Amino acid sequence: MIPYLDFNLFEIAGLPIHMFGVLVAAGVILGDRITVREGAKRGLDPRDVRYLNARMVIGGFIAAHLVSVVFYFPERIKENPWVLLNLWSGLSSFGGFAGGVLTFLYLSRKEKIPTLPYADAAALGLSIGWIFGRLGCTTAHDHPGRHTNFFLAVKYPDGPRHDLGLYELLFTIVLTVILYRYARKPRPAGRLIGLFAVIYAPVRFILDFLRATDGARPDERYAALTPAQWACMGALGLGIWLMRRPSPVLEFTGPPPPSPPHQPPPESPSDSPSDQIPLGVRD
Repeated sequence: MIPYLDFNLFEIAGLPIHMFGVLVAAGVILGDRITVREGAKRGLDPRDVRYLNARMVIGGFIAAHLVSVVFYFPERIKENPWVLLNLWSGLSSFGGFAGGVLTFLYLSRKEKIPTLPYADAAALGLSIGWIFGRLGCTTAHDHPGRHTNFFLAVKYPDGPRHDLGLYELLFTIVLTVILYRYARKPRPAGRLIGLFAVIYAPVRFILDFLRATDGARPDERYAALTPAQWACMGALGLGIWLMRRPSPVLEFTGPPPPSPPHQPPPESPSDSPSDQIPLGVRD
């Protein structure tokens, strides 16, 4: 089994700096750079990609917190309504997805930025960033599961449990390898983000059945499913549609080939000297 370790790093003016925050920040920075690079391969302006990335991160963090509080821990609002403004007191991954997607759809339409090429570039950046994010969750032990004697269980203070952050970290590494191998060849726009959803959603749906149901504040459930499991069904349907939609045009995977040198137009028969002789002279 895996020991339960505390990864608080140090304090600045009494404010503890956690490994979780450092890793999430690293994931955001690295994911941004990868998305810009992959967007350029697909013909996107790096300035447009950075513009979307920055605003999607903000929208994603806000929605991640609101979804966590409203759907997972609604009792916290009754105890202290100001918890809605404390953005670090609970984050939901699917809330972050939803906030990022809504921000993206609004701004890409407003700024006329190609939707699916950006989404495919973001899938590659997100997968790398997600590894760092779930590594942060693993160090924070903030996704405790049910009690178990599984060999990957973490020795929480109240006994060994599944650590769903750890499991998703391991799964995301595999997912990232699959995505990057799939992206080696030109694909129709939308296929890459579709593949991300088709692989991620079922695994996340299954993992949520391992979430803890005991403790003082177990996750809220709706018809026996967590909010993330309901979101997984929608994400899976969207991913299948993106993978199956007809799209004969392939994405850019690099800079366009150089144009051939300019050639003068061939001489037409009407430009021959004989055609320039007046009719009366021909005999």
